Amino acid sequence: MKSLVVIAALSIVSCNTDDGIQCPDALTGDLSATETEFSGSYKLVAMEADEAIDLTEDNTDNPMTDVFAQYTACDRDLVYKFMSNRNLEYLQGYSAVDCTNKLTFPGTWNLIGNDLTLVANCSSQRIMIEKSAEGDKFSYDAILHFRDVNGASKTIKVKFTFDKTVNVQPV
Repeated sequence: MKSLVVIAALSIVSCNTDDGIQCPDALTGDLSATETEFSGSYKLVAMEADEAIDLTEDNTDNPMTDVFAQYTACDRDLVYKFMSNRNLEYLQGYSAVDCTNKLTFPGTWNLIGNDLTLVANCSSQRIMIEKSAEGDKFSYDAILHFRDVNGASKTIKVKFTFDKTVNVQPV
């Protein structure tokens, strides 16, 4: 499940530089006024699917659209840190208690309008985000492939929502 959250949240595919593939250059330059306002730490607070699915192995048939509720606390503990120097830090499993598979990686970012670009892990990703009027939330949609508790494969659209929060430091 943890790798699903990582893949889903970022949709970033690693590449192997040994095969001659060129990694994208890091994003550089001063932040725009919009980017400065957007910068900060954002914590994942919701994953809402457009169709119900049962991902929990609790011996009860209970499909729901709230994918976030079906994940463990460690898997839900995901933070993007958009820094004012254009660096990006992705953290998973650092705030929840007793997470053994902590994950962090660096990258760079930019935001033009609602087009958020992330460069990390030898890849670049552009996602269209929706920002709240107050500037304290953003969300985006992703099409994901799930395998439910019965082994059935489903392709479902999921809306990821992040709240701006205090800085989270890796431990």
